[in-house]
Amino acid sequence: MTKVEANQVQAQFVELLSRVEDHQERIVIEQAGQAVAAVISYADLQRFEALEDALDAEFVRRAKAENPEFVNLETVVKGYNQRHGTNLTLESL
Repeated sequence: MTKVEANQVQAQFVELLSRVEDHQERIVIEQAGQAVAAVISYADLQRFEALEDALDAEFVRRAKAENPEFVNLETVVKGYNQRHGTNLTLESL
């Protein structure tokens, strides 16, 4: 993992992108010595998002197993819509 100060990123941007694309390098952008952002490959992003989705699914599975009264958000919105005659969606919330 390479660390680059934020004020150097613009001058090195093409080179940094090339390193990420060609060598799957992860670039950490720092400001005043503190990590504030990262540049990663799109493949890395997809892996992180898949892992996040799997962890979320596991959390929900455990919550349901531990609490038989567990209700997911989709069910709550559906019940609200039925009671109040609305047509809310998760996306609209």
